[in-house]
Amino acid sequence: MAANQDLKSRYEEERIKRLRAEGVGQFTNLEGVIDPEHQDPFKEVEDRAPVHDDVEFTFVGGGWAGLMTGARLKEAGINVRYVEKAGGFGGVWYWNRYPGLMC
Repeated sequence: MAANQDLKSRYEEERIKRLRAEGVGQFTNLEGVIDPEHQDPFKEVEDRAPVHDDVEFTFVGGGWAGLMTGARLKEAGINVRYVEKAGGFGGVWYWNRYPGLMC
């Protein structure tokens, strides 16, 4: 029980270090700057012909979990297709562009 309390105390200490007085005011409101429904700020939209094929599994979104699952399905011989509105794959990692980290 003491080890559990020690761990909780350490987590609380780290949390306190990261709290900022301005709260959610620290974040930039992108409303009016970009429209995530129609624009990807990282890549120009390129028109292309529609894809018509038969697949066994379709992923809506190209995040990390879908990419890993799709890789395993392809290894098993299953045809997959990804439908992603962003200009690249990675999900949250693509959109947020964490400094120094890559997907």
